[in-house]
Amino acid sequence: MVDTVLIGKIIQKCRMEKGMTQEVLSGLADLDRTHYSKIERGLRSPTIDTLFKIASALDMAPHQLMIEIENAVNNE
Repeated sequence: MVDTVLIGKIIQKCRMEKGMTQEVLSGLADLDRTHYSKIERGLRSPTIDTLFKIASALDMAPHQLMIEIENAVNNE
């Protein structure tokens, strides 16, 4: 299983590269900000649906986000 903390760090990195706050991204993704915060901190594991919403809010294709996560897993 992939480490949820690692997934959160990658999502956070992508968000920060876009210059977004958690509040802005969670709003664009139609997610509760506290739920989104838990994903970034690795306290919650995002579903596929949630990953698609986050990717869309980041203006990237879902597979691009998965590639970022996969690369991080392979580099651990």
